[in-house]
Parts: sequence; structure tokens; C-alpha cells
Amino acid sequence: MDIIQRGVIRLVYIVIVVSFLGCKTTETVQVKNNQPSNYKGVSTLRIENYVQRMFIDLIGREATDIERISFTNQLKKAELHDSCRRRLVNILLFDTTYRVGDSSYRHAFAQRIYNLSKARFLEGASDPDIAKFIGNLNFAITISRLNGDSIGVYRYIDQRIKYVNLLNSRSALKNNTKDYRNMCAVMMNNSIFDQINMNSFNFINAVFDNCLNRNPSQSEFDRSYQIIHYNEPAIIFYRWAANKNEYCDAIVNSDAFHEAQIRWFYFVLLQREATTAEVSALFYTFYQNHQIEQVIQKLISGDEYAQF
Repeated sequence: MDIIQRGVIRLVYIVIVVSFLGCKTTETVQVKNNQPSNYKGVSTLRIENYVQRMFIDLIGREATDIERISFTNQLKKAELHDSCRRRLVNILLFDTTYRVGDSSYRHAFAQRIYNLSKARFLEGASDPDIAKFIGNLNFAITISRLNGDSIGVYRYIDQRIKYVNLLNSRSALKNNTKDYRNMCAVMMNNSIFDQINMNSFNFINAVFDNCLNRNPSQSEFDRSYQIIHYNEPAIIFYRWAANKNEYCDAIVNSDAFHEAQIRWFYFVLLQREATTAEVSALFYTFYQNHQIEQVIQKLISGDEYAQF
């Protein structure tokens, strides 16, 4: 066999091998229940109901005719795509453009969360009542100074700061200088909450009920009682605390708090308990950035809330 014949045979062999290696089988994988949603049958009335519900839950009022028509048209034009829903929800959550009656959507949202938190923690105590406490404390500070009671002055100043922080928690949330955790902490760290939940036993149980949606274990209660009643240091949720300020901060920074808030907003917005998978899907991001707005956006932009 001459050199040319051997070359031809080798070339044919290479072509056969390359063709064989280049062949691959394809497999079609079918995923059940993975059909894209079809929103073509959703009526205009149902879309308008979604818009109204969105406004009520986020800023505490119904949409005006102009707002309802605008939001509805945008949703219809986008064929109810979830990206459009998220964008509209974000407008109500974050938009700072001045609007008559609301100051801004962001202001109205912060007021809404502030009102919900006062109803949850303080039985709906009004701002004028809180301001009255501040006025009484200012008078007590003046009298203590005149009497040379420095201990009384510092005690009353500390109480006044707690009430000022409570009133300022709304603007702090609006301006993103504080987040939802901080608002919950100041809601519990004042004498109104103390009066509603008199004595250390009731205070601890109220904190766990409002923040964690459960009762404390015996170990948690014993350590909490040591902190609240005796002002002695103890570890609670992996943090040292020796007074009520540190205790409230430890509670709202815990992973249990973040999980409980996800579950609470599921119940408020969807009127049902969240599943473990649903909590897990939201937990990590919320625990990292503490932005309750992202949890709310996820729920309100979903099909279940929209009822599409």
C-alpha cells in the first residue's frame, strides 16, 4: 500500500471518528405544572380591584380615579406581567414625588406601617397622647432641675428620648435612616408598652407574642427575666443584654424575629399561614438587608394576592 492510499484511509478514519464524537443525543424534559400563566381572561374589574387593594394595603387609602385608571392601563398594556406589578408596587413603596394629600407615596407607606405597628404593640396609642407624655416629662425635668435632683433629671430625659424615638420612627423609616426592626424596638421600649403589659412576666410574654408569634421557652423566659427584672446580663438570641434597651435590640435582630415578620405579613396580606418553603424563599435576603419592603413587594406582586 503506497503512501497516498494510507493517507486516504487515515483521512476517512478521522472523519468517521469526528462525526461519531460530534453526535449527541438530545432529551426532552417535561416539567409538570410549569405552564406560563394566561391572563387574557382577566377582566378590567378584577384588575381595578387589585389596584384598589394594593393602594389600601400599602398607603391606607383607595386609589383616586386617575390613579386607578393609570395603574389599570399600565397593567393591561403589560399583559399583567409580574415585572409591571413589581414596578407599580415599588412606586407606592418608595416614590418620594410630592402628591397632594399624601406628601408622597413613601410618606404614606411609612405612616401606614407606623399605624399598623402602633395598633400591634401599643393598642393604637395616638400621637397626641405620646406628645402629652413628652410634655409631662419636660415639666418633670424642669422641676427636678430646680430641686437639684440630678438622678431624676437623667431618668426623665431617658424616658423622653424613648418617646421622641417612637414618634420619629415613622420619619426614620421614610428616610431610610432606620428600618422596620428599629421601629419595632422603640414600640416596645417605652412606658406605654409597660403599662399595657404590667410587670416583667407580662412584658416578656408580650415581646415574644408580638415579635416572634409564640411564647418563650422556659430557658428563654428565665434569661429574659434576669435581664428585664434584675438588669443582670444574660445571653438572649446569641447576644448579651443587661437592660431593656439591649434586650429589645437583641430580639429584633434575631433570626426568629425575621422569620416571624415574614409569617405575620403573609397572614396580614394573604390571610393565611406561610409554608416553610415560602418563608425560606424570603428569609435570607430579609435577614441580610432587613428591608420589610422587599417582603411586602413579593407578596403583593404575586398572583395569589392579585387573584388573577
